[in-house]
Amino acid sequence: MKRYSLKALVEIFEVTPGFVKRLERAELILPMVEGDEIFYTEHDVRKLLLAKDLREMGVNLAGIEVILDMSERMQTIRKEADETLHRLLKYISENISPRE
Repeated sequence: MKRYSLKALVEIFEVTPGFVKRLERAELILPMVEGDEIFYTEHDVRKLLLAKDLREMGVNLAGIEVILDMSERMQTIRKEADETLHRLLKYISENISPRE
């Protein structure tokens, strides 16, 4: 799993440290702490980039929070639907023989 420091986020993704910290305080991104170091995951980076795009479109922090939450929920629902479909297709292939 790739990890990023705050300095790397600022340099690579052209965000301010203050913006990253606001997302942290709102618990929209949750960095990993190892000793004295703080790291951000690829999942945090995806959320950060979406938040950055939304901010550039004029969406405030409360709006960003709602949109990120809805995005997470949609991904969870999509994953659950995919798993259900997979189980259904497996059941069909194992229990229903084709007509001869």
